[in-house]
Amino acid sequence: MTRVRASSFIPLFVVLLLGSASLPAAPFVAEAQTPRTVQTAGGEVAVVADRFEQVGPDNLLVATGNVEVTRGTARLLADRVEINRATGDATAVGRVIFYDGDDRLTGQRIDYNIKTGTGVVYKGEAHAAPYYRIMGERLERVGDSVYRVRRGVFTTCEDDTPTWSFHLGSGTADLEDFVYGTNVSFWVKSVPVIPFFPFFAAAIRRERQTGFLAPQLGNSSHKGFFAEIPFFWAISDSQDATLTFGAYEKRGFGGAAEYRYVISQDQRGKLGGFFVDEVFKSDLARGFGSVKHDWQIAPSVSLRADFNAVSDDRVLREYQSELQQRSAQRAESNLFLTKTWTNWNFVGRAYWYQDLTTERPIELQRMPELTLQGVRQSLPGLPGFLYQVDTSAVNFFREVGSDGFRYDLHPLVSRPIPLAGYATLTPFVGGRVTAYDKTVTGIHMPLAGGPPIEVTTDEARVRELLEFGTDAESRASRVYALDGWGGLDRVLHTIEPRVHYIRIVGHNFYGLPRWTDQIDLIPEANWFEYSVTNRLRGKTISPEDTEAARLDLVRFVVANAYDFQNNRFGNLAGDLTVQPSTLLSFHADTSYNVEGDGLEAYTADVTLKVPRVTASGGTRYSRQSGVIIPYFIQVPGTFNPGERFPQKASINFLQSNIAVEALTNLVLRVRTNWDLKTDTFVENRFGVDFKFDCWALSVEYIKRSSDIPGQNAENEFRFSLHLLGLGNVVSTRVGTGVADSGPRFK
Repeated sequence: MTRVRASSFIPLFVVLLLGSASLPAAPFVAEAQTPRTVQTAGGEVAVVADRFEQVGPDNLLVATGNVEVTRGTARLLADRVEINRATGDATAVGRVIFYDGDDRLTGQRIDYNIKTGTGVVYKGEAHAAPYYRIMGERLERVGDSVYRVRRGVFTTCEDDTPTWSFHLGSGTADLEDFVYGTNVSFWVKSVPVIPFFPFFAAAIRRERQTGFLAPQLGNSSHKGFFAEIPFFWAISDSQDATLTFGAYEKRGFGGAAEYRYVISQDQRGKLGGFFVDEVFKSDLARGFGSVKHDWQIAPSVSLRADFNAVSDDRVLREYQSELQQRSAQRAESNLFLTKTWTNWNFVGRAYWYQDLTTERPIELQRMPELTLQGVRQSLPGLPGFLYQVDTSAVNFFREVGSDGFRYDLHPLVSRPIPLAGYATLTPFVGGRVTAYDKTVTGIHMPLAGGPPIEVTTDEARVRELLEFGTDAESRASRVYALDGWGGLDRVLHTIEPRVHYIRIVGHNFYGLPRWTDQIDLIPEANWFEYSVTNRLRGKTISPEDTEAARLDLVRFVVANAYDFQNNRFGNLAGDLTVQPSTLLSFHADTSYNVEGDGLEAYTADVTLKVPRVTASGGTRYSRQSGVIIPYFIQVPGTFNPGERFPQKASINFLQSNIAVEALTNLVLRVRTNWDLKTDTFVENRFGVDFKFDCWALSVEYIKRSSDIPGQNAENEFRFSLHLLGLGNVVSTRVGTGVADSGPRFK
């Protein structure tokens, strides 16, 4: 579609007017379709017509029959064009079309005054790029690209009787900006579906435009009927804001806000939140919000801020849409300052959070947390030796429970030794010193229930560890030629056996605060772990002078271990990844207790993308809920904590998602989250998308089970009407918030 720049009428007709001064004063008739090129101070104008005439003392220039007037990229086509040089009036009639580049204006007649730059298009139609159409009984030009419309129609559909359209009693259309009008009705084909609403406005450009967005409407069994009215404010090229007013029949009134900004190429961020005053329910004010800022201070220095807060533990469950946000157990906030060097990385961090699973203030905050990590690098003075160092200093504090200061230093030295090119042996030795300013003397169980609370004294305590061991690894490979089978030229098969042994000894393993499990819960260890990794990598056949693609087709790991410290075998672990093409991928892992306790955990995920079908599914099963896996275990599935886990403590969950393009214009969607252990559907979504050239309709039904005993499940119905060029004119997304609003407001 095209748009009209009405200002282009001025130079075109002015040049026509000036150029006609060289024509004879007496009437004349030129031979058919003789092009005329007129030299003027404003440039050249080419005129083609079947007939030219100049009539009377008022210097009326008349061109008739397939008239085409061209200047640069501007062209005017009509059956007849008249110009009165004395008054500046110009009239084009009969199949009038005006082109200026890609823009187009059509009508039965155009009256235009060259001196004032005003004019009227009768029964006209303006086409504005990329697909906007504005039709009207009368289009009156009042400024550059600005028209006053009487009895107009606005649409982005191409058909003669548009599939959808807005009918305006009167309005204004700025072809470079927006269209608005009063006495409005919404039509589907020839039927006025919404016969009246007082005002309508829409941006008709891809660029951001300040103005009201269409309201969001819907219904929920917990919130009732609701409406959300968003207003978008394009503050400048580098910042914008969206403000939304919301009303919920069973809850109250509220709104949402989101502000986005770009300070420079290295600095940007956004602030947002949601608020509701539940005057119809509990008369409580509730909400949630976030602040995010990214600043690349220098190539090796960066600052990242991500702050999140909620008014209460359940506000996300009740006002967020997606299950991932609804089921969040924490509202976390982080402030990072990072400095990197070639072999070192420093992170300064402030971390705090709100625990959404309990009302007791047991949150363990970290302010500050300082970490310095060194990658494995050459040890000065000892050729062939490598070292790495991890160290951290953290100040913990909270209202209920133990808190204090902890310093941890963990250096490690290793020496890779090649074994005749067949394997590499890497012995290592290291130490760990962890200092606390508190000592745990007991555990207190709260009478009101909840997690246990550590009882501490201000006595310092230092844990000292010595760790040593060795890694051994080898690699064997073979290439198989496929000669184009499956699109592959050849396949590389590698077998990578690996052995890992570590011994950890020390003292002061007990009486330590439990602040972060990976550092505070390090046991004495005598751990032997072994694994075999099989890989298949493929190389595609490529045309001449092109680079072949290399694909990771299959990765399969089998691992086991023996725990000498506790005299028991570790679990048998397997990990399989298969991705023969971009159409299919599969991943699964499992952990099996070989000492008689059977299957303890597994996961499986599959993704399928074939013509007309996109599907994914995954299942999670675990009987080891809450088990802390020590940091030194390389394949986590091999860890055997030595406990018998009851079946009733297991986690068994299934997630699946499928979208099927049943017809060219019809997509069916189903998503399920199923707790197999309790046979409860946590959330199911059923959706249908109807997609056409200039509109789309999405309908979705959501059923959620309640996480509060005795409370009814939540049923929600949504629909979104997408009109090409206008975004979501009607949508039913409940609980507008910073995490839920991005795509709607862009």
